[in-house]
Amino acid sequence: MPASPNRPAKGIRRTPFGWQVYGRVNGQYFSKRFKPETALTVMKTWRHDRRTAIRAKQLGTDHDLPPSGTLARDVADYLIVVKAMPTLQQRTYDLKCWTDALGGDRPRRSLRAPELAGTLSAWKASGLTAGTVNRRRTALMHLWHRLDGKGAPNPLRDVPRFQEAAALPRGRPYALLERIFRLMQPSKSRARLKAMAYIGMAQSELKRIRPREDWNRKAGTLTLRGRQKGEGTPSRVLKLTAKATAALREMERRRAFTGFSNSTLGKRWTAALKRARDDDPSVPHIRVIDLRHSVGTEIYRLTGDLKSVKEYLGHASLKTSERYMHAAVSEAVTRAADAMNKAAQKRRPTPRKTRR
Repeated sequence: MPASPNRPAKGIRRTPFGWQVYGRVNGQYFSKRFKPETALTVMKTWRHDRRTAIRAKQLGTDHDLPPSGTLARDVADYLIVVKAMPTLQQRTYDLKCWTDALGGDRPRRSLRAPELAGTLSAWKASGLTAGTVNRRRTALMHLWHRLDGKGAPNPLRDVPRFQEAAALPRGRPYALLERIFRLMQPSKSRARLKAMAYIGMAQSELKRIRPREDWNRKAGTLTLRGRQKGEGTPSRVLKLTAKATAALREMERRRAFTGFSNSTLGKRWTAALKRARDDDPSVPHIRVIDLRHSVGTEIYRLTGDLKSVKEYLGHASLKTSERYMHAAVSEAVTRAADAMNKAAQKRRPTPRKTRR
């Protein structure tokens, strides 16, 4: 809403008795009246300080907040604003890397593009992947956007992203995945991993499922809410297979429709994979995200239709789905080679029997 004499700034309005300054922080309302002659800067400062104090109290960190105006304080304020983010733990770690590298006691607005580019290059030179370094860049850029607005000056705009190698999905045969599942004790983590494997969800999508609202047992469908990651994706409705339904029922029995740590899920999977590889050294390394990739690769193997992969996994474009075509090529090539071998055997002339 544009500024006017009766409403000169957000959260400030004129009343018959003077001015009212008000706002809401995560559902908690606050308000205060000021005399008619009060300066606008005084009211805006009070509103900002009040919002910050309420946020700190909600987190229980009101006595431990860094000094106002520092990078560390801006990080603390930002993390309060985005505390509902499914990947909050990862975002917190990425921003801690920035405060450790640059110093949390310095003003955020003192940061300049050359210094930020140098820090990112140093991380890349230390052996971190381009994807990890780009994720840290995104974390700091998003902080700027949320605290200052997308139109405000942002030094990250002048810092280019690193070129990332095209990552091919590593879909694995379901017979192998089921062997690993059998090595796991029944638990919430196993139920969640099965749901990822048979439905094709990422961890962030799994965390957003509300079973009473999203799981239609009668119709056999599941609504997955759109993701904010990357280009973003719309919500979609999936028809559940028998194994996908069984995985959701196991989650329900284990009361696994709650928040969870990605690192804990990864540790449980890694432990089971290690047992499988101890029994059979030929078992390849399998990442947690490969469970989702297995769904996409299997869909393309069975249908040969990239559009089906795109719609089922919720990709923003067919370009992303093309990776699953490449992942399924090895099996298609094998089938083609087998077919050519059979054809060659049919064309081979049979030896004549010699007469005695």
